Amino acid sequence: MPRGKAASSSWRTLQNKKVILPQEQGSRSSTVFTATDRPDDHRTDIDGLRAVAIVAVLFFHLRVWGFSGGFVGVDVFFVISGFLITRIVAADIESGRFSLARFYARRARRLLPAFFATQAFSCVTAFVLFAPQHLESFATSVLAANFGLSNILFWRESGYFDLATRMKPLLHTWSLSVEWQFYLAWPPLLSVLLALFPRRMVWLVMAIATLSFCLVLVFQDGSFWLLSRTRAAEWIADGRATVFYNTPFRVFEFTCGAGLVWLPKPRPVIVHEFLVLLGLALILGTIFVRDSNLGAPAWNELPPAIGAAMVLHADRSRWAGLLLRNRPFGYVGRISYSLYLVHWPLIVFWEYGLLRPLLPTETIFVGLVSLALAILMFHAVEQPYHAGRGFVGLLGLALAGLVSFSFASYAMSDGMPWRLHSTAAGAELADSVALKAITGSLECVDFCEFGNLQSSEKILVVGDSHVDHYTRALEELGGREFHFLLAQAGNCYFGADLQTRPSGAVTRHCRAANDQAARWMKTGGIVAIIQGQRWPGYRNLLEQKGTGAPVDMPDLAKLFPAMLADIAKLYVSFRGPVILIGHAPNTNLICGLRPAYIPLPCQMPSRVEHVAFKAAFRVFAGAHPGFDLVDPIETICSATECRGTDDAGHSLYVDDHHLSIFGARLVVPKIIRRLQTDLLMSRQPPSQQTIK
Repeated sequence: MPRGKAASSSWRTLQNKKVILPQEQGSRSSTVFTATDRPDDHRTDIDGLRAVAIVAVLFFHLRVWGFSGGFVGVDVFFVISGFLITRIVAADIESGRFSLARFYARRARRLLPAFFATQAFSCVTAFVLFAPQHLESFATSVLAANFGLSNILFWRESGYFDLATRMKPLLHTWSLSVEWQFYLAWPPLLSVLLALFPRRMVWLVMAIATLSFCLVLVFQDGSFWLLSRTRAAEWIADGRATVFYNTPFRVFEFTCGAGLVWLPKPRPVIVHEFLVLLGLALILGTIFVRDSNLGAPAWNELPPAIGAAMVLHADRSRWAGLLLRNRPFGYVGRISYSLYLVHWPLIVFWEYGLLRPLLPTETIFVGLVSLALAILMFHAVEQPYHAGRGFVGLLGLALAGLVSFSFASYAMSDGMPWRLHSTAAGAELADSVALKAITGSLECVDFCEFGNLQSSEKILVVGDSHVDHYTRALEELGGREFHFLLAQAGNCYFGADLQTRPSGAVTRHCRAANDQAARWMKTGGIVAIIQGQRWPGYRNLLEQKGTGAPVDMPDLAKLFPAMLADIAKLYVSFRGPVILIGHAPNTNLICGLRPAYIPLPCQMPSRVEHVAFKAAFRVFAGAHPGFDLVDPIETICSATECRGTDDAGHSLYVDDHHLSIFGARLVVPKIIRRLQTDLLMSRQPPSQQTIK
């Protein structure tokens, strides 16, 4: 009989009997494991719990209705990992056979083969599909993932729930980095604690969990007082992202599972039944009720963590446990790691190729393909390597890591622009030096002054990057006549009662730009204001000043009037003209920058946002005659299409929605003419002013 089967059989004959490890004889202070707790004894209910977690994550990423809280499946995985790893390590420590080298070798065999297979698939697909700038960004994430630091990278880029994240094929590897970072610290710490406090382990582990959870409570709003006046403040300003990505804030989930190793189990079976039902209710309730923008992170993560711990602790449940111990759930749970790895890159690449979200039929298809690939990888890669011990397996892992590292290092330099067709616009956008040359920004940091600094015609220019991309053209075309004072910050909304939610360095830049604009207004001498924003981009990025209460308005018919009213309140005491610039139309510029190995569709971007904004402004302007609108779509687009290049073939854009200097030169003349007209009218007696 094979060794594994013999061991399993012998342990089944001892069900529910107390088993004392060899070193424990004569020592009441040592940990006592029951037969059902034996580290190498397989629990099918844990496979079922993994299935619940992975289905939740998969359906969340596929945008399946009802799974708005599916992201908490990762929390369940962390609790399971904490329980299993601690159970194995504690048993090895107490039996005197624990070795860090052997522990990490086992973890490497378990995690790395499927990870490298996914990474190889992603590298090939990114090479075929991605434009240079996106391939360069992808290559950075490859290196970060290989070094177990992708959670740090994506934290600094921030926004797990943002649209931009759906262009990052390796975003989901943040959780693997958290696992590896936990593995680096937990086994050595466990060795020390077991040596010093063997009889108090459950209390010590729960104390660590409590401390970690308290850190979440303190940092989740991004306003930790101890760091609020230091450089570190910009690193923790986005509290949601900080506690989501970083390991110290995830320790409470690992330790929720770890503490179960020493926590006495209830004897009545009915209690086990109750724990399973209540635990599943907490997990499923969070999955179906919560969402990424509802409530603080702590209250999104706590219920599923406690629920998972309840299910893990109730290993004697008979009837309730059938929900998790059935064959379909068990199999999905066993392939859950492979499914977790393959599904997200597949979604990202599919949507990148289509340049739009998946349709319902495509969602079903991508879900089924993810399942098929996961099954293939589980049987062809994950299982064989996990069971292997030989030198060939280790050599294969090292070679795969070296190849991906080399690919990433090369792709990081310029994104391999040689894959593209040779066109004027393509050359400008594929080469970093050429791209910098066509940018529309003067590249001022936070604020600056430009134009005719001796002119008495001072024009305040405020907004986010959608006003900044006009600054070079403003200086070229209006710099002799006007003195421009620029206060801008990317992703920064300027308003009276509303502001951008804290988000890392954006908070510092936004505060600096807002403060400078207020100082210039207070000083006086401003004769006109130009404000530009990417207006629809603030659907889920605003909050109330003072309270920090989130203001989420996905309905454009509510968002745009609220923003315009807020801006009118900001300038209520200003008597000069205020010119608002509509956001530049989105473009499928990426279509001309993707390699042409595979023919892919290019759809015309929607104009719904522009139509809604102009409708809101028409109503707004009736009550606020001092405001004017310049809409770039009227210059760049015809009735049927939007231009991507000018007559000379130069790109009007530097990315999907920021104008180049060539695009800005088409729009800025209208801004200058409107500015001159409004200033002329504002100087006339009221009786001579005409309605615009």
